[in-house]
Amino acid sequence: MQTATRVFLVSILVLCLFAPMNAQAQLTPVGVDVECDESTIKINVHPEQNAPVSVTCTVTNTGSFAQGVDLDSNLDGNDFSLSLSESSIDLDAGEDATFTATFSASPRIEVLSEDYNITATVTSVTIGSDPFTVPLGQAGSTSETGGSVSSLPYSRMDLEVSNPSTRNIEAGEEATLQFTIFNDGNRVDNLEVEIVNLQEIEDAGFKIVSDPFFRATVNPGSSSDQGTIVLEGPSDSSDEISIQVKLRAFSKLDSDAEASEVSVRVVVAASSGGGGSIGLDSMDEDSIALIAMGGGGLIGVILLLVIISRLTKKAGKQKIAAKEAKKAAKAEKKANKAARRMMKKSGFSEEEIVQELDGDFEDDFEDDLDFDDLDDMDDFDFEDL
Repeated sequence: MQTATRVFLVSILVLCLFAPMNAQAQLTPVGVDVECDESTIKINVHPEQNAPVSVTCTVTNTGSFAQGVDLDSNLDGNDFSLSLSESSIDLDAGEDATFTATFSASPRIEVLSEDYNITATVTSVTIGSDPFTVPLGQAGSTSETGGSVSSLPYSRMDLEVSNPSTRNIEAGEEATLQFTIFNDGNRVDNLEVEIVNLQEIEDAGFKIVSDPFFRATVNPGSSSDQGTIVLEGPSDSSDEISIQVKLRAFSKLDSDAEASEVSVRVVVAASSGGGGSIGLDSMDEDSIALIAMGGGGLIGVILLLVIISRLTKKAGKQKIAAKEAKKAAKAEKKANKAARRMMKKSGFSEEEIVQELDGDFEDDFEDDLDFDDLDDMDDFDFEDL
């Protein structure tokens, strides 16, 4: 009895499979449909952001019997990969099921796109408890969905200064900063270098004697030509000036891309004519104390010399006045002596002579030996030695 039933059902299936199309449309013994939520897939291939993209797909049994369905996928190239969470699904008549299609790509690949296809194929039909193989190419036994998968462009750069060491220059001299930009992205990029703290540098007295920026179009995986930014230090400064010059490279195509920054220190020595500074900031307390003592001693010596000079001039004037007074007194005494001699020769007595000359006379010995003559020694100025 069971055998007869199976033969009957198989006969019906065979008739359906090979019946005209209008007859199949009424019964639809075999049928499948597959579709995905998204058809255009974009993958971020930035080395720090790369991640696969998963899409949910649905396969539906549109036939009149239980079916076994195989799932398969295909990509046109080798730059992307596509995997399905299921390779086959059994579905009752009218039933559907979901599976996941996962797309991935290696990081750093260039910007490109490939087409893909996902196929659902009915491989068997079950009538009762017995499955029957569906002939390949049977109408309604295959469904396909597809789209495109592409890699997203990204910008990434590395700013490299040829000599990152400190630039030591004199006042008014130039400091040259040379650099290149490496395009670490996956597309041709428009890159630019600028001075981040330009206002700070100008406020410190520096001048930018070149362009304050550098621009270049760079292929992926390549470096730009060498860029140069030249600064001129302040022409006159009493103190040493030290400043960090901050350079930043960024993409003109992607404002969200992370910039690359480097810093180079520029030191300008204090100018020799900058107000006589002796760099007290760099001296310890003992050195400053010694300088202060030396300066105080020098000032004391100068003051002493001024005082001595003034006293010497005053003493010289007094000495000259004393000499003149002594000379006048000496001349008066000599005149009295001469008058006394003449009066003696003329017969005047000693009393008359004394009265006439107001008693201003000395004995002959004193007249002959006038100690006031020794005052002539004052004419000899020992300072002339």
